[in-house]
Amino acid sequence: MNKVVRQSSRGVTKATTRNETAAAVAESASAEPRMQYRFAAWKDARWNSFDRQRERYEAIKPYLGSNAVGAEIGVYKGGFGEFLLPHCRKLYLVDPWYRLGGYWQSGIPNDSRAETVIEILSVYKSEINAGQVEVIVDYGASFLAGMRDRWFDFLYLDGSHNYEQTKKDLAQALPKMKSGGAVVGDDYDPDPASNQHGVFRAVNEFVAGHGFSLTLNRSRQWGFRVP
Repeated sequence: MNKVVRQSSRGVTKATTRNETAAAVAESASAEPRMQYRFAAWKDARWNSFDRQRERYEAIKPYLGSNAVGAEIGVYKGGFGEFLLPHCRKLYLVDPWYRLGGYWQSGIPNDSRAETVIEILSVYKSEINAGQVEVIVDYGASFLAGMRDRWFDFLYLDGSHNYEQTKKDLAQALPKMKSGGAVVGDDYDPDPASNQHGVFRAVNEFVAGHGFSLTLNRSRQWGFRVP
């Protein structure tokens, strides 16, 4: 069972217990949209915890806008979409999930990718029924290739962390962005020994090759706006 963390418009966080291990976090929300967090605050590691997702959100928040069409590509076990959703009239949650195999390599016995999808569909049932959220089981580049041009206000790329796949995702993303839209993402690591260094290389090459400016480099988040 999870803990639901609800963020009020007056800056008071209330938590109802669904998971004794999940921690409620009090934050001021006076300058941001209302949100609620309906996933476990701790899933299997700090990098996908509520606290880390909150840090990532604070870095990219200026790029999200309001009433936006956006997508999170690379959802894993969910949670980050909760921060994106209040900014969106339409949000796509895209991940290959069980197409990569039946179980996560998380160290948790029988950690089913299919169960992850079921949980995410359950959490977003009302938003899916209202047409605000779509959950897409697909790879990032394939999903983007099938979308209309100039459709997105923002894309958050957190799928494959290797160089070649990040290049493909970026190439597919560009024509799908509205003018002034933002492409942002995770795991921008300058350390050549890092498993995520391919993201750093691919983003830098893409930005330089198109004459863009990398305007976000904070908390391992990267981003640029499309002219």
